[in-house]
Amino acid sequence: MITTNCQLCGYGKLVPIIDLGFHPLADTFLPINALTEPEDTFPLKVLLCPACGYATLQYIVDAPSRYQKKDYSYTSSNSAVSLRHFREIAQEITTELKINSSDQVLDIGSNDGTLLQNFREIANCQIMGVEPSTNILKMAKKNNIPTIHGFFDKGIKEQILKSGQVKAITANNVFNHITNLTEFVQNICDLLSIDGAFIFEVPYLLDLVEMNAFDTIYLEHVSYFALKPLEQFFEKYNLQIFRIERTEYMGGTIRVYVGKNRKKTITVFDQIRKEIDAKIYEPATYESLMKKIQEFKFNLCHQIYEIKSRGEKIIGIGAPTKGNTLLNYCGLDGSMLEFITDSSPLKINKFTPGSHILIKNDSDITPNIKYGLILPWNIGDFLVKKLQHLNLNFIIPKMKN
Repeated sequence: MITTNCQLCGYGKLVPIIDLGFHPLADTFLPINALTEPEDTFPLKVLLCPACGYATLQYIVDAPSRYQKKDYSYTSSNSAVSLRHFREIAQEITTELKINSSDQVLDIGSNDGTLLQNFREIANCQIMGVEPSTNILKMAKKNNIPTIHGFFDKGIKEQILKSGQVKAITANNVFNHITNLTEFVQNICDLLSIDGAFIFEVPYLLDLVEMNAFDTIYLEHVSYFALKPLEQFFEKYNLQIFRIERTEYMGGTIRVYVGKNRKKTITVFDQIRKEIDAKIYEPATYESLMKKIQEFKFNLCHQIYEIKSRGEKIIGIGAPTKGNTLLNYCGLDGSMLEFITDSSPLKINKFTPGSHILIKNDSDITPNIKYGLILPWNIGDFLVKKLQHLNLNFIIPKMKN
């Protein structure tokens, strides 16, 4: 689907700001038999709405192709960093909203149920998840997490309403995947109790610009949010942003609390001012960003070519979704990296999309390998410490502003 109008305000003259070429779905890791089949690629381009400031993909792949055509690869319980993050979210929301045993918490895109399990343990509340991916749904059921299979639509909303309105609705790294934000937010309004909140966490456009984090752009991420356009959009539904939290999770995210009859805090106004001062709503900012992205590509490829020219072996450390944007944009494949290691059983023995690099376990790293390219650069320090016994020379490809 080609984007012609802004999802938030309807404006029809969107401006191209970022072009990363053609990419496959970044979160679809491939079994070996898929390597002999054609692989679809799509333009990975971002558009900016000059009317409200919303940024979105130019080409949007339909949701069933993204989450149901093949096994989904991300699980919330994949790492110690993720487990700690979701525990902190559940504790913060429970405290902020005073959630107790009589309340219901709904998690949209609930994955294997990690966040909901934390709510159950901390608040002893009623929980419900919505998850479209069949293989991930089976994990949630195995974890005894009540979960509805499907996409969050009117039918699922009506099903949940039978149990009453919901105190907290969460969507972690999900709201930015939605292709129909109008329908989604209307369903939120219908479900949310008067004293409740919709809490979502998404990669933050300001961080993307300030950290040059182009690898957080991929086909699964439809939207690239900042507060100013969101504030205007939620007002249409008589919803107000009343709390925000910036975190370093995933390389820069923002957690947004939205509710009914709420007062905006000075923090929200201050953050919007920071966005304006950083000029993230001006196309010229992205002309500069594209030059930095291109320079990054040249420098990283040059560094790896130099290592290979000496006959040294280099591997990838970690197989995050954003790593596939980096690999495919930079043209790095199995001729450059021997393999990639990861801890997720859903990825080990599969191949990265596009670049087709085999994913192995950390235990497969042999002494003759001297270099490790850390693809999840946001947890680079954690991985360096974890693997320091291997005496690798680590490369953390974090772009500098």
